[in-house]
Amino acid sequence: MFILAAGAVSATEITVFLLSFGVLLGMARLFGEIARKLGQPTVLGEILAGVVLGQTVLAYFSPELYGFLFPSYADPASSANGADGAVVYSNVRVAFDMFLVLCVAFLLLVAGLEVDLSSVWRQGKAAASVSIAGMVIPFALGFGACYAAGLTVGPEAAGMGADADALAFALFVGIAMSITALPVIAKILMDLNMLKSDLGMLVMSSAMVNDLIGWIGFAIVLAMISVSDPTEAVVGPGAGSVVWTIVLTLGFVGGMLTIGRVLVHRSLPYVQANTAWPGGTIAFVLVIALFAAALTEWIGIHSIFGAFIAGVVIGDSAHLKERTRDTIEQFITNIFAPVFFASIALRVNFVAEFDLFLVVGVLTIAIIGKLFGCYLGAKLVGMGPRESWATGFGMCARGAMEIILGQLALEAELITEPMFVAIVIMALVTSLFPGPVMQWLLGQKQRRNLADVIADKRYIPRLSASTATEAIRELTPLAAAAIGHDADELTKSVLRRERIVPTGLEHGLAVPHAAVPGLKKPTVVIGVSEHGVDFNSRDGEPAHIICLLISSAESQTDQIELLDMVARAFADEQARDAARWAGTFTEFKAALTVHTTKAAH
Repeated sequence: MFILAAGAVSATEITVFLLSFGVLLGMARLFGEIARKLGQPTVLGEILAGVVLGQTVLAYFSPELYGFLFPSYADPASSANGADGAVVYSNVRVAFDMFLVLCVAFLLLVAGLEVDLSSVWRQGKAAASVSIAGMVIPFALGFGACYAAGLTVGPEAAGMGADADALAFALFVGIAMSITALPVIAKILMDLNMLKSDLGMLVMSSAMVNDLIGWIGFAIVLAMISVSDPTEAVVGPGAGSVVWTIVLTLGFVGGMLTIGRVLVHRSLPYVQANTAWPGGTIAFVLVIALFAAALTEWIGIHSIFGAFIAGVVIGDSAHLKERTRDTIEQFITNIFAPVFFASIALRVNFVAEFDLFLVVGVLTIAIIGKLFGCYLGAKLVGMGPRESWATGFGMCARGAMEIILGQLALEAELITEPMFVAIVIMALVTSLFPGPVMQWLLGQKQRRNLADVIADKRYIPRLSASTATEAIRELTPLAAAAIGHDADELTKSVLRRERIVPTGLEHGLAVPHAAVPGLKKPTVVIGVSEHGVDFNSRDGEPAHIICLLISSAESQTDQIELLDMVARAFADEQARDAARWAGTFTEFKAALTVHTTKAAH
C-alpha cells in the first residue's frame, strides 16, 4: 500500500485519482484534436476541456460529480466531499498536485529543448535588436500600467493579489507582457514554410532570447515571493534573503550554460553508445531535467526554471538526435501537456471571474507593446516595412508559456483569478492571429498535407483497372461528383493531358491530372492498385498508388501545391508501403498522417 503525508492511501482514493486522471486526459486529447481539425492551437481545446470539467460548467450543473472527480479543487466543506466532512480525499489532492508539478516541469523541458543557442549567436545583432526592443517596450508598458492602475482603480481592480508585494506584481506583469511562446512561433513558421528562411530564423532566435531572459526574470520574481512570504517553508540556502537567492539563481544559470553544457555534450555520445536507443538517451535527458528542477526548488525558486535551463543545455548539444528530441516532445506534449492545460481551468470559473476591463487592458498592452517593440527592432537592423511588421506579429504569439506563467503567479497568490482569466484569454488570442496576418503580409500560402484534403468518398482501396486509361475512367467519376462536373468531359480532359506527357512517377506513383475552368476548390481522388498499372514511369515500375489531381485552369499554384502534397506524402518508403496495403480509408489516412508528421520533424 502506498503511503503519503496524510497516511495510507485507500482503494477509494486510488480509484478517484485514476478516474480523474483518465477523464482529464481523455477529454483534453479529444478537445485538442477537435481544435486541431478546425485549424486552431491544440492548447485551446485542452483548456476548453478543463472549462467543461471545471468550475465553469461541471461544478455548476453537478457539484457532487465535480467534487468526486477533482477533490483537489472542490470545497472540502461542500456536499461534493460529504456534508458531514467524512470524506476529504487529502491524499488525492497531494498526488494530483504533485503530478501537475511534474507536468509543468516537463513542459518547460520541451520549451528549453527548442532553444538553439548557436542559432542565436549566428543571428547576432539582428536577434539582439529585435529581442531587446521586443522586451523593453512591452515590459515598460506592463510595469507602468500596473503602477498607474494601482493608483487610480486600486490594486485589486488591477489584478493584484490581496497580500501580494506591489513591486513583485508589477515585475510579473511586465515580464508576462514581454515573454513569447517558442512552440507556437515554430508551428506558425512551419505552417507557412518559413522556418528555415532568414526571417523565420530571426524570429525564432529573437524569441529564444526573450524566453531565456524572461524566465530568468520570472525566477527572480518567484524568489522575491518565496523569501517574503512567512508561510512559505523555504529550506534551501536562499531562505530569508532575496539577494542570496538571486545570486544562487544566476550562479545556477551560469554554471549550467558553461560547465553543465560541456558535461552534457560529452556525456551524450557515451550514453548513446552504451545504452538502449532511444530509451537510454530519453532517460538521461529526463534525469538531468529532474535533478535541475529539484536544485532550483531547493534554492528557493520554482522547479520549472531548472527544467527549462536543463532543456536549453541538453537541446544545444549536436549529439542529441532529432528522433530522440521528437520522441520526448511527442510524449510530453500528448500526455503531460493536455493534463496540465486542462487542469488550469478546473479551479477557475471563466464566466464568473471574467473582467472586461482587465481582459481589454492586458490584450491591448500585450499586442501593442510587442508589435511596435519588435517592429522598431527589425527596422533598426535594416529590414523592410512588411518584414518588420511580420516580425512584430510573429513575436506577439504567447500561447502555452504565458498560461504557465499565469498559473504559477495565481498559485503564488501574486495575481487574482480575474487577472489569470485575462492572461489566459490574451495567450489564446495572440496565438490565433499572428499566422494569418504574417501570411497576408508576406504573401505566403499555408502549407497543407495530402491527408488534410483527401476524403473517404474520393478513395478506391482496390482498383480493378489494368491499364492507365481504365484507371483514369475509374477515378474521374468520383472527382466529377465532388466538383459538380460532367464525368465524361472530365475523363476526356485527363486522358488528353495523359497523352501529351505520361504522369507516372518513380517508386510506384502516378499523378494523372487536369485543369478545369472556373473550379473554385481543387480536389484529389486516390486509387490503389494491388498488381500495378503502367503509367510509363521513368523507372519502369507500375503505379500502385494513383492520385488524380483536379485543379483550376486559372491558377497554376493549385496544381503545384497538389503535386507538392503528393511528393511529401509519399517521399518515405514506409509511407508508400503502409498506404499501398491499407485496407480502409482510415488506415490509408493514418499512414499518411504518421509518416508526414515524421518527415516534418
